[in-house]
Parts: sequence; C-alpha cells; structure tokens
Amino acid sequence: MAKDHLDIDLSGRTAIVTGGSRGIGRAISLALAQAGANVVVAARTVDDSQTLPGTIHKTVQEIINSGGSALPLPCDVTSSSDVAAMVKKAIETYGTIDILVNNAGVLHGARFMDTKLEDFENIWRVNVLGTFLCTQAVLPHMIERKKGSIISVSSGLADSTHPGNSTYAATKAALNRMMIKLAEEVAEHNIAVNLLYPGMVRSEGIVARVRSDVVDRLPSPDITGPPTVWLAAQDASGSTGKINIVSTFGTEWP
Repeated sequence: MAKDHLDIDLSGRTAIVTGGSRGIGRAISLALAQAGANVVVAARTVDDSQTLPGTIHKTVQEIINSGGSALPLPCDVTSSSDVAAMVKKAIETYGTIDILVNNAGVLHGARFMDTKLEDFENIWRVNVLGTFLCTQAVLPHMIERKKGSIISVSSGLADSTHPGNSTYAATKAALNRMMIKLAEEVAEHNIAVNLLYPGMVRSEGIVARVRSDVVDRLPSPDITGPPTVWLAAQDASGSTGKINIVSTFGTEWP
C-alpha cells in the first residue's frame, strides 16, 4: 500500500460514526481520530454486555487516551428525534460535521421462510431507515458548507445468491442503490457519497455467531480504518458514488 494512502490529515474536521461502540464502528472511530478528526461516537450501547462487550464511552476513552478528541452520544438511529439531537449536539460541540459514517446495522442470517416479521421490520429500520435519517440530518449542514463525505458500511451479501441472510442482503442492496443515487444528487454541492464492503471481520457480533475455528482466521476490524480515512477525505471532485472493497484497498483502489 502506497504511503500516500495513509498520510491523510483530517485535523479540524468532525466525523459522526454510528454503531461506534464496538467492532467496525470502534475501529473506524479510532482511525479517524488518529488522522486528526474530532469523532462523535454514536450508538445505543452505553452499558457493557457479557455477550457483546463495548460501549460508546469505552471507545471515546480509547480515543482520548491516545490524544484524540471524541464525544460519546447515545443514539437510536431509527429515532428521528435521537438523530436530530445527535446532529445538533455535534455542531454545538465542534462547529461542523464534515464526515458521516453510517455503520450502525443489524446482522441476520436466517433464510426467507425462517424470518419473523418483527425481525424483518427491525432489520429494515436499522439498516436502511437509520442510514436515511442520519444522512438526511447531516446533509443540510454539508450542503451549506459545500463540502462533505458520507460513507455507508454495506456488505458483499448485497450481491450474493447463496441461501440465507435474505433480509439482511436485501437491506444492503437497498442501501447500495439509495447511496449511489444520492451521490449524483449531491455532487453539485461537492459532497462525496460512498459505500464500503468490509468483508467478514473478527467483530464482537461475528464472534458471537460464528464457529471459533472460522473466527480465528478472520482479520481484525482494524483493517477497515485506513480505507475509511481515505474515503473521509474525499469530496465530489474525488471519489464518489462507488462501492469500495476493503480487501482491495491499496491495490485496486484508490
């Protein structure tokens, strides 16, 4: 990987990362902070769990301990009032919102006929509605400033044909189309909109669902940090409207 892929200075910029309490969200939050960004770590998780460790406060403390600047904000991304309050607090604290990482998501591996209605509705609300609400909330600020970068964490399962994960895959396919079309809509305002396929990583959610012999072979969520930092530095004059695969960062892109 070329050195200039990593030498990115985000000092003075502010990023919101949803689902930032653990896994990919935590890794991205730490990487953005290391690049100099102020990071708003948003998630519902404010208390530790035995099954899924990690909280917004722990992620923020890690950033602060490393010399970065971060703010923990409890937020349910499916609640428009929670999202509005998060954006308002971020602007009050840091003055700007330059980067949004839509990472909050719900995993679901069931086949079509095994999917319960309540699970179906919840997955769509978090994976698609949550991204819609957060993106709509930050866009007026970015449009006013004529600059911004929006990154949504998607999945290669959006393109898969193998059985299982049917509802999850459908939400990610919908997310892809929504964001790619948005990239065209906001290009005139110099805002980049991109998607990121992290692949399967050793996140807490995967550890809780996958056999240990499989988990042991998976990469750390930290691999998502450098490509996200690069995407965070983009605007519409650079890379936008693309699906970016983490495993090919530094070889096939940028």
